[in-house]
Amino acid sequence: MTDITTRAETRLRRLLALAAQSREAIELEWERERRERIEAQARMAVRLADDQTQDAFPDTLARVVQAGEWAGYPALYVDGIDHEWAIAPSAVTYLEEGTWLHHTLTSTPGELPVPQWTLIVPCVCGDYRELNVCDDYLLARELQHVDENRDVCLGDCTPSDLAPSADRLRQLAHGQDEVA
Repeated sequence: MTDITTRAETRLRRLLALAAQSREAIELEWERERRERIEAQARMAVRLADDQTQDAFPDTLARVVQAGEWAGYPALYVDGIDHEWAIAPSAVTYLEEGTWLHHTLTSTPGELPVPQWTLIVPCVCGDYRELNVCDDYLLARELQHVDENRDVCLGDCTPSDLAPSADRLRQLAHGQDEVA
């Protein structure tokens, strides 16, 4: 009787070990597929950003931003649902002087995705201005407006984690003195 019990335990233990190995192999494959999907989305975002920027901004950005200067980011999904994006893949490039260019695709149900470029420009208050641009003309107009108002906070900023500029800190300190 012990012989049958020992054989059953041995078979069960062997099955448990095989099941654990099988599960580990499957989970490793899922992780590999996830990493490949993320890398493919980042590459696609960079390729789209470069191609669409060349087409939409032939006289400005296309002459300044090189293909290798984009950094790609994968989609962020809605609560872990692999087929529903909360945020589409995107690409970003640094234009210097604290200014960034962000590219993504926006979509409306039933319509084709549309490219969207956003200039992210530092403001004197320490936050950032986000300026949507779609062609050379609008880019030139927005850049001129930003340059003319570089020392003024227009109040249309997006909060950032950056510390306020020295000028802004002096303004805040001055305001504190008046209240006291």
